[in-house]
Amino acid sequence: MYFWNIVGNANNKAHASQLLAHVYATLKEPVPAANYLAKSFSVLTAETAQPWERALAHAVAANVASANGQTAEHAAHYQKASEQIAALPDAEERAILEATLRVLPVPIR
Repeated sequence: MYFWNIVGNANNKAHASQLLAHVYATLKEPVPAANYLAKSFSVLTAETAQPWERALAHAVAANVASANGQTAEHAAHYQKASEQIAALPDAEERAILEATLRVLPVPIR
């Protein structure tokens, strides 16, 4: 974050925060995960965001919701991420995000 605070734009900072949210959620640290997600989600789900950015934002939000024990939010974000990833036209982007989805906790149905 330090580097992007000096030279980065809002998108760079959002990606850095998103990465930290994902790491903290994976480590089952819900408080910092939610804090970093709050700093990134609106930027990376905006109309100006790329489709892969929106899909990844929902995947990370699903991971954070799971770490927080938020069952409904976890399922909703996981579903949105799955749908948006499947709709990506670029095969390489789709493969990368499918790999990300595979490491997330699957919602209980």
